[in-house]
Amino acid sequence: MFRFFILSVLECREPEQKRLDPMPIKERKVLISALALGLVALFWGTSFAVIKDIIDTIPPFTLMMLRFGLSTLLLAMFFGHRLRQVTGRQFRNSAIIGLFLSVAFIALILGIKHTTASNQSFLVGASVIFVPFLAWIISGRRPDRFAISGALLAASGIALLTLNSSFAMNKGDLLSILCSFSVACHMVAIEKLGRDGDPIASTIIQFAVASVCFLLLTGLFESYRIELIPKLWKALIYLAIVTTVIAFTIQNMAQKHLSSTSTALILTLETAFGGVFAVLYLHEHLTLKMLLGCLVIFAGIFTEETQWRFLRKTRAFSLRCAGRLGWPGRCARRYRA
Repeated sequence: MFRFFILSVLECREPEQKRLDPMPIKERKVLISALALGLVALFWGTSFAVIKDIIDTIPPFTLMMLRFGLSTLLLAMFFGHRLRQVTGRQFRNSAIIGLFLSVAFIALILGIKHTTASNQSFLVGASVIFVPFLAWIISGRRPDRFAISGALLAASGIALLTLNSSFAMNKGDLLSILCSFSVACHMVAIEKLGRDGDPIASTIIQFAVASVCFLLLTGLFESYRIELIPKLWKALIYLAIVTTVIAFTIQNMAQKHLSSTSTALILTLETAFGGVFAVLYLHEHLTLKMLLGCLVIFAGIFTEETQWRFLRKTRAFSLRCAGRLGWPGRCARRYRA
């Protein structure tokens, strides 16, 4: 059941027979990938509150060691056979991606001890600011005006959500920004290094690298003595299966059809989901300014993803109607031109 779910989410193969489909296969894959990433944003948005709720009952590195260790075992149990086709180059690339993932979660787990779940979810969403420009530096692909406008709008929304009147940030906020930058590097690395290989095999390797990193950190700074109460078990199972195995597998598969910039903007939705879930689950306070920030973030995502094409189509339709009706004026003359 689990294996079928993972494979069925995003593996959109070419049909054997030609079908009359109004939407081209490539566009359908992009649409399904975008919708699936929206689901991932929901999963990740809930994870901030879940971690915040249990972080005082278990050491942070121990929690991440268990989370990624269990995720690696689960994914390898169902898809371990895919590792046989991994080349040395693909293994190296996946390991590099896994290092960025590890740094992101080191900053995340240390930062959440010193800030609120809603604040961290909003700050991690700032990865949308970094991605287009990192992709430009690494790939030489200059972001278009819609990507830049969308990123700036999303950044403005995040500022509304997080900054107070004195523009002050605590230690947890700064670590969350480091996490945000590392998440951006992770997305760009997947786009640059992960498109040629099997995304599920790559995900297993990334999880394994993160598991080893947190295993070492637990031994250096904490202890391997673990006492798991029922509340921790429930949270750990949710974090490992839903927000790690399913979410990161979908992300790695979706980025075969979406750019890192599009991925970052869609995943900015996790800031809104994170804020709402923190209010409902942890009873944190959500102000009118924060709600306004959510709307501005959505405007940024909408700008980048749609490029306001529907306005251009509406305008073209109006001009066409004006021309057919023989209306005088600039609109009709422009249409006929």
